[in-house]
Amino acid sequence: MPLLSEIEFGALAQYSPRGTDSRSVTSKSICLAAKRDGFLLLGGQSVRIIDRLVSRLREKIAGSDMEDFFADGPMLVPAPRSSPVKAGSLYPTKLICEELLRQGFGSDCCLLLRRAYAVEKAATAAPGDRPTAKDHYDSLRVEKELLSSGSILVVDDVITTGSMTIASVSRLKEAYPRARLRAFGLFRTISSGEIDRIYEPCAGTITLRHGRCTRTP
Repeated sequence: MPLLSEIEFGALAQYSPRGTDSRSVTSKSICLAAKRDGFLLLGGQSVRIIDRLVSRLREKIAGSDMEDFFADGPMLVPAPRSSPVKAGSLYPTKLICEELLRQGFGSDCCLLLRRAYAVEKAATAAPGDRPTAKDHYDSLRVEKELLSSGSILVVDDVITTGSMTIASVSRLKEAYPRARLRAFGLFRTISSGEIDRIYEPCAGTITLRHGRCTRTP
């Protein structure tokens, strides 16, 4: 099974799905709004959250470990949805890529990854029923070829354990073995407890061992 054992990832913010204090609850509201391409009332104005998050990315990554993720103008690849995309349906990661490009991140957006068939949604599945990296890998296909593949960044809205992320990067690595391949998420999930702050840019790794993925941090 040609799954990579480790990949690099970066994330702008963090959110707590189970936290109960005001900051954790706010993080969840912002994250859900991003996943739905929604708007929130901030400072008395209705703000498109994807636009705001990408704006904060420019402010937050300067001098951070994540700055290098965008330094070489990578090709942005939207992370696939859990099921094949239907015409007219919401495709949040594509919208995130488009906004990243509009604000000067990356060189282009290319829909390289697609689902051949649906897998269980990790966000709504019970822990024991969440798709594994292999499940994701088997359901993914590379859609078309690039003219240039020097640097590719898989862009997601939320990175949880990283199973889908490592499967996506593994599929692309097969097609573009010479490319520099990494992943980026607007959010990373903090599975338990509260968070100290919402914006916490980080660069880390997703590791696959014995069929299970571990994300650090």
